[in-house]
Amino acid sequence: MKVEPIYGERALYIAKEKAVVIADLHLGIEFEYMAKGIIIPMQTKNLVERLLAILEKKRARKLIILGDLKHVINEKEYIMKERKEVRYFLKEMAEHVEIWIVKGNHDGRLKSKYAKIFGARGMMLDDVALAHGHAWVSPVLMKASIFIMAHLHPHIRLVTKTGYSYNEACWIIGGFKKEKFRKKYPEGNDDIRVIIMPSFNPVAGGIALNKEKLKRGMASLIDIRNANAYLINGINLGRIRNLS
Repeated sequence: MKVEPIYGERALYIAKEKAVVIADLHLGIEFEYMAKGIIIPMQTKNLVERLLAILEKKRARKLIILGDLKHVINEKEYIMKERKEVRYFLKEMAEHVEIWIVKGNHDGRLKSKYAKIFGARGMMLDDVALAHGHAWVSPVLMKASIFIMAHLHPHIRLVTKTGYSYNEACWIIGGFKKEKFRKKYPEGNDDIRVIIMPSFNPVAGGIALNKEKLKRGMASLIDIRNANAYLINGINLGRIRNLS
């Protein structure tokens, strides 16, 4: 099944399903920043407008959210405020498309009449497996041809000629470390193509994968050094091992 990132956007499109896939919205993350003394305007309305434009452009019928729709986990002070943001977002989307959500680590008690919700072990669409990626996915999913995950908020740290460094959000496309993969998923497809999605919310931060080592969960199985990094504008930066 054909899967492709949407040029200039932190989203991808599955043509056969007429589905737009996004991840890591972290609705309500502004409240966490606020508690730390950092004032950021609420982004929910901007995210809604941006996403509606993508859905209209692709004439999508389905929206798949690969985890971390919301952000607050246990802070009672912000839970009700966050719920309001989440409800507004889902209500707006539900007026245009069917919504599927695969739970992420921030979505523990997520419930909604507006969406079909799948567990953290992931789901399948034809030969494409989808999961947030914070938890070990179902072995059945690892028989797929393509595995799409999120969770890492992938970035690449770039350095200018003057020595200034900055992080750029990116897509990561590669595969698994075959020996580690076979040990964990002996009946899986060790040639599965891995796509790691950038966070849809640009204020959600991220990890510079050319500087950080991934030691836990599904990420520990991915051959990051030999994966390719693509900027949101489509530029191929090449293999991550050459970007350190």
